[in-house]
This record gives sequence, C-alpha cells and structure tokens, in this order.
Amino acid sequence: MFGGWSSLRQPIWSPAGQTEQVATARKPSKSGQETKDKILDAALATVQSEGLVGASARAIARTGDFNQALVFYHFDSVEGCLLAALQRAHDRRLSRVGDRLAAVETLPELVQIGRELHASPDDPDHAALSAIVAGWSASSDFGPRVLETLDPWNDLLEGAIRRILADQPFAQFVPAKELAYLLSALFLGIEVMARLDDSEKQTETVFAALAGLANIAGPVIESLGPPPTEPSS
Repeated sequence: MFGGWSSLRQPIWSPAGQTEQVATARKPSKSGQETKDKILDAALATVQSEGLVGASARAIARTGDFNQALVFYHFDSVEGCLLAALQRAHDRRLSRVGDRLAAVETLPELVQIGRELHASPDDPDHAALSAIVAGWSASSDFGPRVLETLDPWNDLLEGAIRRILADQPFAQFVPAKELAYLLSALFLGIEVMARLDDSEKQTETVFAALAGLANIAGPVIESLGPPPTEPSS
C-alpha cells in the first residue's frame, strides 16, 4: 500500500526466536510510560536522521538501543508509533509557543512565531512534523489522522486571526477558520520545502517577505477602525 513503506510492516518476531522475543517485549519495566517515551524519542530522532522511509522498527530500535519488538508491543505497528511520535512532537511545540500564539494580536507577531519555530532545524520535533506530514499527505489511511493532530494548531491560528481583526468593519466577512487552515498549510509548506534547501537562503527570503507584508498590512488594518455604530433613537 505504501510502496517503500512495505518494509515498515515487519513481524514482531520470527518463529525461530518467538519465545525469546516475546519474553523481551513483555518484560515489565519500571514505568510503561517511560518506555513509551523512550521509543517515541527514538522514533523522532530516526525520522530526523533517516527520513520517513528509513524509520523502520529496526532503525528506531537501533537508535534507542532497545529490542524492536517493543515498538509493536506498545504501538501495534510502526505507523502507530510514528503517529504517536507526531502527536508528541506537535504537543511539545505547542507547549513552547502555545501561550504566545493564544495571545497574538498582530500579524508581525504571528510571522515571528513561525520564524522562531522554523529556526530550530536540529530539533527532532521540527524534522518529524515536516517529514511525516509530507510523507503521509497522499495517504488516505493516515492523512485524516495527521490533520486531526494539527487541529489544535489551526484552532489557535483561527483565534489569532479573530483577535487581529477584532472590531474591524470587514471582520464578519473574513472566513477566519479557512484562513487559519491556509496559514497552517503555508507554514507547513515552508517547512517541507526547507528540507530540500540546505542553504536556507530561499526560506529566509520567504520569511523576510512575510514579515514585510505583515508590517505593511498591520497599520492598514488598524487604520480602518471599528465599524460605525448605529445611531440611538
């Protein structure tokens, strides 16, 4: 179904080593959550270093120095592990900028947050978001689940747009939800394209252009002022 992804659907164990591998996979740990966290961190690091296609159970286990059977024991499949890793990456990024995004009131602030998030290319969360979203964009099975993971981000962007346009006479005509989706797609697209551009020159040019447009649009929006009030009878 996934072409190059066929190698990801690996058996948990081979018949010859069934007893040993099952015992290893089901061996109790001090904390099941700690084990899951270790697997997810290894998955994110593997996606960063090997790309999405290279993130097999064997590669993830090698990165984290554990038995690959643990991937299947805790997440059922490599795809399930990567979906959980995507959620983890998304949650951690939101924890870093969510409060600021929830308080954004100007376009330049919004662009600055996007620029700061992009400025961490060595962050495995950064790599995972762009690689997994790009790799699964055409997958009918996983595309909707990836979009669900991004919903909180889109909701914050929608709130930011409504605050930026608050009290403007044309605000009621602006489709804030759709515009938030557009901005989310724009920033994700920049991340995906940046993975193809080692020099980062084009990406920096794009963010500079967005910042310039935001600085121009901000005063224009403010100059429009609130909508006229109805005269009292």
